[in-house]
Amino acid sequence: MEADGQPVQPERGTPEGGGARTVQFAMHYFVLFTVMATVYPYFQLLLQARGFTKAEIGLLQGFMALAGMCGPMVLGYLADRSGQRRTFLALSLLASTLLLLPLNATKGFWAAALLTAGLGFTVRTPVPLTDALTAGELPDPVHQYGRVRVWGSIGFATALLGIRLLGLVDETSARSMRAAMLATTVVCLVSSLLLPEHGRAKHKDTPQAGGGSGGFDAVFWLFIAVAALHQFGMAAYYSFFTIYLHDRLGMESAAWVWGIGAAAEVPLLFYGGRIINRFGLTGMLTASLGSVTVRLGVIGLLPTLWAILPSQALHAMTFGLFHAASIEFLRRKVPAARRGLAMALYISLAGALPGLVGSSLGGIIVERLGYSVLYTTYAAVPLLGMALLATARGKLDVTA
Repeated sequence: MEADGQPVQPERGTPEGGGARTVQFAMHYFVLFTVMATVYPYFQLLLQARGFTKAEIGLLQGFMALAGMCGPMVLGYLADRSGQRRTFLALSLLASTLLLLPLNATKGFWAAALLTAGLGFTVRTPVPLTDALTAGELPDPVHQYGRVRVWGSIGFATALLGIRLLGLVDETSARSMRAAMLATTVVCLVSSLLLPEHGRAKHKDTPQAGGGSGGFDAVFWLFIAVAALHQFGMAAYYSFFTIYLHDRLGMESAAWVWGIGAAAEVPLLFYGGRIINRFGLTGMLTASLGSVTVRLGVIGLLPTLWAILPSQALHAMTFGLFHAASIEFLRRKVPAARRGLAMALYISLAGALPGLVGSSLGGIIVERLGYSVLYTTYAAVPLLGMALLATARGKLDVTA
């Protein structure tokens, strides 16, 4: 007890506060990414099952991405100001649940656009809020974040493979896919309410962290530009890959293929801290961008299952390596008090905005020119990010 009678919260890094929190966040990531496993691979199929064209699907997912740009920024800012990241995490999941309820009864493009935008505003927020909350609670974020976040990848892969083996989702039924999204979101809502939040404990940021700009300087925005080019390329994968497998390869059940990529992330996320220390942030980001180009090139030029299944292992580089480096860059660059906003800007400006443009253009390209043109064209975009990193001359290798 302190002198005023208030209990002392365990600080980060103490045995009392560290181990239990690590387990709780690992379990929450597992549950959170079962939600992502039912949203990302299946939402495009849900829209197709509702009768929308490829161009309309691209626009609807673009609206979702645009709203997804605003949601994390608004809710991330409010969570930072209030210091209640767990509360806003739970509220975003509750709102997602309520928006999913009428989704199957939606008729008409603009009604679907309104619901899809609302869902984008809320469903894209839990990941950055969880990342910010986790970075503030783990005793040793640089080494422990990847080992906690890896349980998200395990949850994603387990959910997809379990759905495949048990036949839990009918990929031609919008009702079936919506039910899976609802069930996982409700479980995740309960999980979020059980998370610890001792964010008012002392932070270990150095006095110079971020400088007078609070971390949002030219180097920060250079990183955002690089990450946006990465995400623009990946928009072809995230928005159309499952439909591509249905249309081009004739696969009746295709969403399980995403699980291979999630499983491949596990080693890189688990050893992310060591890889960062060995190769540096610039090296990791460069390798990730190059992997995006290779991966999309395979999908566009080698449309066979035997070429695409092995290329899914590159998800370890295109997402796992890139995300681990990005989270560590933001942790080093931005003071803890503003990290929720930094995570939101990363998810929004470097994720949702290029996702909006990439998805909207992608639907038009698929309808007019086909999948090969879509994937080979988008494969060239990450090369611009590699050029930016080369001209930066290691400026993104900031120290903690």
